[in-house]
Amino acid sequence: MSDELQHLKAAMESMRGELDAMKAALSRLSRVVCIDKDDDGVETVHIECTDLLVRPWSDPRHLGVHIGSSEEGSYIKLYYHGEEHAAKPAISLAMHADGEPHIQLRGKDWKARTDICIQKDHGVVAVLGTNEARGAVMRAQPGGGSVAVLHPDGQARAVLVHSEQHQFPGSETARPSTDLIFANASHDTQMKLHTDDAGSLMMVGMAGHSDGVAVTMRKDGPAIIMRGVEDASSIHLMAAKDMARVAVNQGWLAGDKAAASLAAGGFGSSIELNECDGTKRVDISAMKDSASVQLLDAAGNDSVSLSHISGSHSSLAMRGVAEHDCIRIIANKDAALMRVTGPQDNDTDITSAVYEGKPHVLVRGRNRPLVMAGEAEHGGVVCAYGLKEVTGGVASLAGGPVSGVVSVSSQDGTPLMTLDGTDHGGRLLINNDLGLQRVVLGTKDEAGFLALNNTGSNGVIACATPEGGVVSVCDPDGNVIHTMPRLKDDDDDDD
Repeated sequence: MSDELQHLKAAMESMRGELDAMKAALSRLSRVVCIDKDDDGVETVHIECTDLLVRPWSDPRHLGVHIGSSEEGSYIKLYYHGEEHAAKPAISLAMHADGEPHIQLRGKDWKARTDICIQKDHGVVAVLGTNEARGAVMRAQPGGGSVAVLHPDGQARAVLVHSEQHQFPGSETARPSTDLIFANASHDTQMKLHTDDAGSLMMVGMAGHSDGVAVTMRKDGPAIIMRGVEDASSIHLMAAKDMARVAVNQGWLAGDKAAASLAAGGFGSSIELNECDGTKRVDISAMKDSASVQLLDAAGNDSVSLSHISGSHSSLAMRGVAEHDCIRIIANKDAALMRVTGPQDNDTDITSAVYEGKPHVLVRGRNRPLVMAGEAEHGGVVCAYGLKEVTGGVASLAGGPVSGVVSVSSQDGTPLMTLDGTDHGGRLLINNDLGLQRVVLGTKDEAGFLALNNTGSNGVIACATPEGGVVSVCDPDGNVIHTMPRLKDDDDDDD
């Protein structure tokens, strides 16, 4: 009996030990697993531990999820499935001792493929390639964010940036903007795209010349700027609301080098050409109802000017190297005129004109008329003027109704001598300084005659008749007092 009691006592002691061990295990387990029940009877299971392993149901030998902590921080790891990928973490979420989270996605070669972290209170996402080389990095920054595409050497080749407070150099206003920048292996910017609430900008270039081509669009219109290598040349294009312009320059900006520009707008259109030192040499414009071409000298004066105004006139002026216009041509609906002036003297010129269907030519020397030609009542006329200021006379040659006329006059226009023709033949009239006729030399039929008078009264009359020559002498009243040879009537009177 005592043996059975001893055996039972031993069994009870063993059970008590196992029960104590179970209680201790349950006590420890209760610190890991806690079951709470709310007022509605819903149970909530809580697990608290320092390390947790979850294995795949299909193969418990391998890891599926590992949750743990260390001195460096806590972590969560998700593993690839399959025998060949045993213990290879696919996703790793860690909280480091500095309090910053870190997420990694790894490939089946144990290499990181995606890296997510926080830097200076902003998120950063890195996408990695082979050998864990970063291929792209996306990060947030104050007022925006950026995405960078990297070369395997880790250098950025393209960057997309957005900022809510971007401020251009020299500008006092900050505005939201977005930029896309492309660079080469030497970090030289080769292309840039920029956009903000004011418009857009694209810059295309090469190493050391990032702004070779700039294309922009703003509220006042688009523009294109092309800069040659080392700024040897440039082209500027712009299209505004009221004007469009194209400028081609030797060098970066128009200044002391060759340039050409074309502009068009509400005012009309124009072309400007500058020579190699920047001096404007050609100016062509077309305005409302008018057009002009100017060729300029080094001082900017018009050397050649051609213009036309619709309904008014056309003109051409050529200065040459003189200080005044040497050739000037103008034509309107009533007249056409050309003036040729001496380069050394603006008062010496030849003027040709056709006015109301009649031609005219004037030759001047030193501001005095020398020769004038034109059309008179009965035909053409040519006048020659003497040079002397007070005594210089005038000679003219003109066509008449019967014959031509040669006239000699004093400076004030007083006729002194006239050579012309009548129905009976030629005639010469000689006047005194008052323009009063004193000598007549002429012909009639087959005879010629000469008449000399004084104060209007004939003094001597000579003529040739079929019977011979006759000379008559008159008294102061113009009455014939003597004839040579004596006429037959005169002999009878003497008897």
